[in-house]
Amino acid sequence: MGYSEEDDDTLTLYVSDYEFLDQNEESISFSVLPLQWDGCDIVGSSEMQVFLHGNIGDGPWNFNEQVIAWKFELSYAQPEIWVLSKQNNWIMLQSPKKSFKNIVRTILITVHWLYCVKQNPEASRKYIREQMLKVFCSYEVEPSENDLLDHMPISREAAERDKDLANSKFLLSFMANHPETNTFHEDVRTTEKPKVIVDWNEDEDSERVDKDENYFAVCAICDDGGDVTFCDGRCLRSFHATITAGKNALCQSLGYTQAQIDAVPNFLCQNCVYQEHQCFACGMLGSSDKSSSQEVFPCVSATCGQFYHPECVSKLLHPDNESLAEELRERIAAGESFTCPVHKCFVCQQSEDMNVEDLQLAICRRCPKAYHRKCLPTEITFSDADENNFQRAWVDLLPNNRILIYCLEHKIISELKTPARDHLKFPGVEGKRKKEDLELLLTEEKDVASKRNIVSESFVADKTVVKKLKLAEVYSGADVGMSNSEIKKRWPRQDVHSLKKPNITDTGRKSLKDIADKSKPSLRKDSTLLKSRSFVVKPGHRNIDGSKMKNSISDRRRMKKVNISQPSVDAEMEKELLALIKDSTSSFNEEEFMKSHIVPITHAHHSKHLLEKSITLGLVEGSVKAVRAALEMLDGGCDIEDAKAVCPPEILCQIFQWKRKLDVYLAPFLHGMRYTSFGRHFTKVEKLKEIVDRLHWYVRSGDTIVDFCCGANDFSCMMKVKLEQMGKSCSFRNYDLIQPKNDFSFEKRDWMTVRPEELPDGSQLIMGLNPPFGVKASLANKFISQALKFKPKLIVLIVPQETRR
Repeated sequence: MGYSEEDDDTLTLYVSDYEFLDQNEESISFSVLPLQWDGCDIVGSSEMQVFLHGNIGDGPWNFNEQVIAWKFELSYAQPEIWVLSKQNNWIMLQSPKKSFKNIVRTILITVHWLYCVKQNPEASRKYIREQMLKVFCSYEVEPSENDLLDHMPISREAAERDKDLANSKFLLSFMANHPETNTFHEDVRTTEKPKVIVDWNEDEDSERVDKDENYFAVCAICDDGGDVTFCDGRCLRSFHATITAGKNALCQSLGYTQAQIDAVPNFLCQNCVYQEHQCFACGMLGSSDKSSSQEVFPCVSATCGQFYHPECVSKLLHPDNESLAEELRERIAAGESFTCPVHKCFVCQQSEDMNVEDLQLAICRRCPKAYHRKCLPTEITFSDADENNFQRAWVDLLPNNRILIYCLEHKIISELKTPARDHLKFPGVEGKRKKEDLELLLTEEKDVASKRNIVSESFVADKTVVKKLKLAEVYSGADVGMSNSEIKKRWPRQDVHSLKKPNITDTGRKSLKDIADKSKPSLRKDSTLLKSRSFVVKPGHRNIDGSKMKNSISDRRRMKKVNISQPSVDAEMEKELLALIKDSTSSFNEEEFMKSHIVPITHAHHSKHLLEKSITLGLVEGSVKAVRAALEMLDGGCDIEDAKAVCPPEILCQIFQWKRKLDVYLAPFLHGMRYTSFGRHFTKVEKLKEIVDRLHWYVRSGDTIVDFCCGANDFSCMMKVKLEQMGKSCSFRNYDLIQPKNDFSFEKRDWMTVRPEELPDGSQLIMGLNPPFGVKASLANKFISQALKFKPKLIVLIVPQETRR
């Protein structure tokens, strides 16, 4: 029935199979009408004339009437949407007309989303997603959070008026992440959609992990964000690497040039290069090299990059018990793992609970002291109270609403708004450590090269020389092309203490090509560059005679005397070595080797997107070690909260996410150039037949059908047979990286290298079909963008919803 009789003898009208048209008889959403809230007066106005067309109930009676407002109700068994006719009658909307679904799609999704949240204020993002997918399962495109962005003003107003919605953490979090200045009664059509892409179907845990990956995205020098460079080592720190990057934060930075940073694939700070880190308790440097007299040891927590002397951390963990502190010191010195004090509250000595805001830890950036939010001293304020009490806490610099603080032990400098920025120490800076290292190594190179120059200078190709010189320049800080005496005079790598007035220029730098043309290093000098990315001999390396290298400068000087007395190479040995080298190089074709390891343009871009700034060696090693330590603690009967302090639950999710990314990134190298190496799968023949049956009607004789990722090459063959049956003659061009068994019109080629002039005019082009998807459809979007350059008359795609345009 189309009518319902209420208790007050009024009739309720139901309209199904509906659509809304404007005065020009064009489809329009009812959301453009003024909205009534809670039985109050209608808010807003519209000069448009909107007409409702549909069927009354399930019967054959047509309905056509002008409507002037709308409302929705969330308190019943199902959400209800009503429109008000010009005759002042409320009409309930049921199902829309099939062709009209896309017009009202976003507003229907928004109302149902608010209904789900109101019915379950404590529901998680995952639960809400599942409910929405059930309701809108009949729609071609699944609902996503992007659909909610068009109607954010309505969601905000509803949250203010409804206490159940106001209590939903998920709703409040979503609105906080998508700020919107427009009010609900503004014309929805004029509301600019935020430039935020949200993937509703992404796993809830992965969203949290993505945020945690940038937990250290503030500079270790100035404690501010911006353009920071992540250290790939165990310290888990970030830095403003260039003067320009740190300018806005008044940061002295590391003083590198942008060219130096760009030339380094994996950046290491000087502490990680030398394997000498500061104790976070006393601030003194100590060796962190496990293979040679280790002095400072890392905290085992996966999210902590701090190092400590055993005696320092043991006193902090047991301040009132000397015997326990001494026992712990001995165990740490022997290699036992430990969790440092910053993972428990300084006041209540309880661990952190990330799911409870009051129990989240605020960690001091200058010393091993942390507080729960609820335990923060009142003197640690979030704003400047007066001239003598400066702001000491910030909530907007770190992800997940973490608090960055400076505890009361550190004096705030009014000009900087931070404590003094002299807290970092880098090895090789005190005294003349760097200069002595460089002079020593340059001397060693001369001595050894003069005795062991057994291969002609033309042995190394110019391209290799350029690459090595470039790396040497970056890590030594010395200008390429400078003489040894000039390098000794100039050592531009500066530590934080010496950058009071930064003035680093790039003067007189020669091009790398000029260097390669004018100078060719000896084998000894070249092999030195091969062994290390810097002019630093790392502890634990081996000398020519197999003995272990020492760590100190004095030891290296003594070592130099031993190296000088190496036995000379006689003519017969030199002849044998040259023959061996010639034999090995003659069987190696560098051009073929490089060609076999070329990654397609699309995958190269995709791989960079996968790993850039998200997976560092230090972070992975620290996380794996933390997982092992937590398992050992649990096996030993330790409390689960202590195990969580070592390895928070989100670290496990993060490791699995890294594995998924690395599976895609490494597939071509581990398994070769297989078809599935780039995230692709063959399209089922049944699906191809269905596409052919629908597509052949649109094809004209003379058209060219292009399959830019043909796989097994079945589609073109099936299409050719079908078109011949229809009496149509067409051309075919099929591209892929892998040679199929059926080579009909096939060209083994990367689709991204095909140029528009190589194919017919777009009016004769039909393109498709099933590109590799990649993570979040990144590869599919690349293929589509390339296809659009040809301006084809038709594109047929099998792609995920993220490619929608």
